[in-house]
This record gives sequence, C-alpha cells and structure tokens, in this order.
Amino acid sequence: MAIPAEVLAEMRRLVLVEGWRIGTVAKKFGCHHSVVRRAVRSSMRPLSRPVPSKLDEHKAYLMERLAKYPELTGIRLHEELKERGYNGGVAMVRRFLMQVRKRAVKKPYLRVEFESAEQAQVDWGSFGTMRVGHTKRAVSGFVMVLSWSRMLFVDFAFDQRLDTFLRLHREALEYFGGTPRRVVYDNLKSVVLHHIGRSVQFNPNFLPFAGHYLFEPVAAPVRYPEFKGRVEHGVRYIRQSFYYGRNFRDLDDLRTQARAWMDEVANVRKHKTTGERPVDRWAMEKKRLIALPERRFDTDKVEVRVVRKDARVPFDSNHYTVPYTAVGKTIHVRADDNTVRFIEGSDVIATHKRSWRRGEIIEDPKHTEALIERRKSAQPVRRRDYLANLSEEAAAYLREVSRKRKSLDHEVRTLMRLVRIYSEEEVRTGMKEALSARQFGASYVRFFIDKSRFARGLGEPPEPITTGNKRADSVHVQPHNLETYDALYERPKRPTEEASGTTKKPDDEPPVT
Repeated sequence: MAIPAEVLAEMRRLVLVEGWRIGTVAKKFGCHHSVVRRAVRSSMRPLSRPVPSKLDEHKAYLMERLAKYPELTGIRLHEELKERGYNGGVAMVRRFLMQVRKRAVKKPYLRVEFESAEQAQVDWGSFGTMRVGHTKRAVSGFVMVLSWSRMLFVDFAFDQRLDTFLRLHREALEYFGGTPRRVVYDNLKSVVLHHIGRSVQFNPNFLPFAGHYLFEPVAAPVRYPEFKGRVEHGVRYIRQSFYYGRNFRDLDDLRTQARAWMDEVANVRKHKTTGERPVDRWAMEKKRLIALPERRFDTDKVEVRVVRKDARVPFDSNHYTVPYTAVGKTIHVRADDNTVRFIEGSDVIATHKRSWRRGEIIEDPKHTEALIERRKSAQPVRRRDYLANLSEEAAAYLREVSRKRKSLDHEVRTLMRLVRIYSEEEVRTGMKEALSARQFGASYVRFFIDKSRFARGLGEPPEPITTGNKRADSVHVQPHNLETYDALYERPKRPTEEASGTTKKPDDEPPVT
C-alpha cells in the first residue's frame, strides 16, 4: 500500500528538524523502521535533471512531417532522420510518435433494432481440423441467428461448398420453423459473385433456394463485419462456450453435441442485450415467420462422371465401385450427407455409404464378385486378397496354410463359402482362433465358428441351396411361417357337437389303437 505524501513529509520533518529517533517515528506511525529510513533518504536525493536526447534536434522536423503526413511510420521517419545525421535507434523515434500522436478514436456505431421475423444473419466459422482415418479435414461451422429473438442455430461440416451450404441453410430454417423476410450474408462465393459498390451480383445457383423459401438475400458491405454483428458475436460465443475444451469422436458426435448444446444452453440462457431467453422470444417470433414450403429444396450434390475401366468412379477424393457393365459410360453421381448414388439414365446402378475419408476405395462385394466371375483367371488371387484383408491374423493364417501340404486354392474356396454361409466377422474370428490353436484347414475354422455360436445359443445356419443358375440363385426367398399350416388340419365342429360339448368321430375315421 502506498504511503501518502503528507505522511512521508511528516516523517522527514520529525527526523531532520525535530531530531526524533527513527524507531520513535516508526512507532508513532505504526510502520517498520525501514519505511522511515527510505522517507529520510528520499528527501536527501538531488532533483533529477532531464537527460538530453539524440532526438531533440530533430523533433521540430518530425512534427513538421507529421503535420503534413500523419500516417508516416516510425521506420520511414527513422530512414529520413538518418539522412539528416541522426545516429539513434528506431525505438526512440517510435516512443516519440506514441507521445505526440493522439489515440485513435473508436468509430461510433448506431445500434439497429429489427422487427420480429424481419431478418436473420448467416456466416461460416473456422473450427480447426479433425482427423478422419489417415487424413485431416477442416471443420467449418454454419451459424444462423434470428436478429430479433437471438435464436441461434449451428451445425458443422467438412467443407463450405454450395451443396453443403444449402443443406445446412435448409436445416436451420426447419429448426426455426419458418423463414424470415431477409437474410444477411457475408461475401461468400456461394451467395455473392461480385460486389462492386452498391451493385451486387448473386450466385445464380443460390437464387433458386432463396426463391423456394421466399426470403430476400442481402449482401453485407465489404470489410464491414459490424453490419452482421449478431452472427459475428454468435460465432465467437460458439467457440468460447461450446467448442473449445470439448472432445469429439467424429463429425456425427460433434453435430450431436452441438444440437444438445443449442437446446440446453445457447437458446435457453438469458441474453445480455435483450434480457430474455432466446427460446421465449422465438415462441412469439415463430408466429410471424414465413411458413416453410411442403416440398424440401433438393440440396444433393450432383456431378457427371465417366466410369473408369476398373469399374470405379472418383468422388470427393475417394473411389466407389459400380457394376462392370457401366465401364466407359457417362453417369451422374448424386450425394447427400450420408449416401452416394450412381445413376445411369433413370436407373440407380449403385448405392454406397458416403465416406468422409480420403484416398479410400469403397467396394460393394457384389460388384467385385461379378467382375471376378467374368475374369476367371483373377478369381484365386482376388479371393486370397479378400480373405487376407479381413485382419492381420487372417493374412498370417493363409501364410501358414500355404506352407502346409494343402491346396491353398481349395482352402480359399472353402473359406469363401463359409463367408457366404456365416459372415465376415465370424470367419475372421474363426481364422484367428485356428491360428492361435495352430490348427490349419477350413474344417477347423468352421469348428471354432460353430463352437462360438453354440456358446451364444445359436445353431448352424442352413446351407444355401444352389441350382447353378445365377439368376435363380440370386433370388432371396422369405421363409414362410409353417405354423399357419396347422390350421389346415383343424376339423370344424358339427352343430350337435358344439351343443353337447363332445366330439364324435366320423364313421370313416380309423379307430385309435
């Protein structure tokens, strides 16, 4: 705690003029004796004199230059002073500029209030990267805020392309239960192509979406983030309150946690500006929003591709398999958030689950088997590769089988038959158990599979019945419930039997022995 100047002056007077002892003065003021000594010594120090500066003779020149060019930097002025004979450093020049320059006056802003359901604001936010498989993908957050109620929507994606932007935009409008009259955007290429003065050219691929949901798009001025301050603040709020400090397994987990956070935290908090909860104001605003159309806008990503000679189609840094009959043909790829479909004409020839990894080959076993069947010479090698890729133990098991006095091709054919009867997971586990027991052969693999099934209370699956006709063998027949046939053997009761409650055997029924 600083000692007042008048107390220090009284300490000096009592010691130097009245002749009091330092300890007596310290006791009088209730302080340590070192405080009194410092007060006495400070009074004996000579007054400091200003130290001359190398910059003194150049200050008039600096003031003249700043009056004419107030934005000159310290480095530029330092170079000019060196030509005038100044041999000091640039730090001295910068300190002088800080003293003479006035602090920048903050630009005043007028807070604009909006009517209910009048406006919403949209923006993207960058949220680092997320590892997907062996690669990293950038994570972007789509944010929309209703300007009146401050109701907030956020969702995440791995890109900011137009199809993703429209899909998340549609989900935001459905989350709010309607559409505001106007929606304000930053200068995103998905929305704005050119922005020259007050003239704005919107993306023609975006305008059908705005027309479908009946709102007016508004482009914010260039380099003027305050024009959409509500969503700018929303992005910062999401980073601080939700994203940082949390762990996410994958994109689905991130989106699930974000939706729960919106409903349980963001939209039920008391807003600092309005003093009310956004969800309460939204309940009133929702009544004035434009009703959503009955049909959802199609936001699927559609691309044209040519099927490669290996019956694969590149899409989003991955390769997807299609039937080999489409090789060389031009097809359409239609993808949403979860599924990728490959369309030839009006027929869907293949459907895959969308992979967000990169550099992967997504295969449909039916496509691969059909191609192998067509190329007989590739069957053994292809089947061995298929089994070896099930697991590291499966690859080790096949290597051990190749060292035994067994036909590897026969073992591979038998194991592939087990895959069709059981499943990949069960055959993988059976090969692992056989490798651990050092018992090699498809019969041992089947033994360990059945042993595991019996332990779980399951029996052997039925053997598939084949006719040799591919078309007939590919037909899936749903087994009929045989209990319905019991009703055919129930004989209807006669009226006399119903009345007496007894059942008389017919004359032609043989006696029971």
